Amino acid sequence: MKKRLIALAAAIVLSVTGCSTAAPSGSKQAETSGSIAETAGQQKEAYGVVVIQNGERTITFTSMPQKVLCCNLYSAENMVMLGLKDYIAGRNVPASKAETPLPELADEFAPIPEIEVSHENAVALEADLVIGQISSFQESKWGTYDMFGNKGVNCYTITGTLVKDETIEDVYTDIENLGKIFKVEDRASALIDKMKKEITDIQSAVSDIEETDKVKVFVMDSFKGNEIYTTSAGLQSNLIELAGGINATRNMADSRWFNTSVETLVKTNPDIIIFNDYGQQTMEEKMDFMNNNPALADVTAVKNKAYLTVPLVTVMQNIRSASACKSFAEFFYPEKFKQ
Repeated sequence: MKKRLIALAAAIVLSVTGCSTAAPSGSKQAETSGSIAETAGQQKEAYGVVVIQNGERTITFTSMPQKVLCCNLYSAENMVMLGLKDYIAGRNVPASKAETPLPELADEFAPIPEIEVSHENAVALEADLVIGQISSFQESKWGTYDMFGNKGVNCYTITGTLVKDETIEDVYTDIENLGKIFKVEDRASALIDKMKKEITDIQSAVSDIEETDKVKVFVMDSFKGNEIYTTSAGLQSNLIELAGGINATRNMADSRWFNTSVETLVKTNPDIIIFNDYGQQTMEEKMDFMNNNPALADVTAVKNKAYLTVPLVTVMQNIRSASACKSFAEFFYPEKFKQ
């Protein structure tokens, strides 16, 4: 924490120091400044104009963003997978131990500074693009759209957090938009095609399963007393369905996530329970809740201990969605994926 604050303070000092000395007219420094300005102008002209529709907001880019603040792991992973690591000036401090980058990306994530959430820290980072969920753009978090807009900073909101019922198509949209913004459309297209092929292969493997034979799945996100926090819609529900399963609590609430009772778990009687792991409660606590509650003793998934644990980050808005879907399908119908 102290190291991050010191680094940010140093960045502010360097920024102020660098702006405090004006170059005299005709000096070498002035000539160099002119050359830099000319180069910047040429780069801007070469970049052109990129217009992105982001929910109800239209974002216009007239130059390539150079310092990106990623407000969550998901947006940072998308950037790294597109070969854009060097544009990431900082990312959020992980909210839990479960929020770790993909193992194959660990070395690329290592040098990326982790920034504590605050508008002051975002400004000190000198970010010219901020990417995050809609919840990131609050005065009490990283700052509102207006707070950034007044400083000439563009904000891109992850598409899945702007829609009522997020699907994997929204993940594709974000990757495609990053490709446009950073002029790496070919990389974005290749990544999307890879994910789409994975999903197509999964659907092909489970395509002959009759509706009446599909497994019923209950998502156990967290609990409090006899209340369970679970999903009614959104990406995790979509991935369950793409994997050939049925979300037992689909459309039980107007909101994407909601609190329900133990009675709902008994009534829906799922075949499988998926536990989301993100550090708020230990997996042991969640398992104990299921295994030691007499009211749940006759629930099929509990009787068979048909439990699948997934890190929450695998079912969020990024490139992990396809592999998460495959994990679901392999657990739901292992016979369909035997080599």
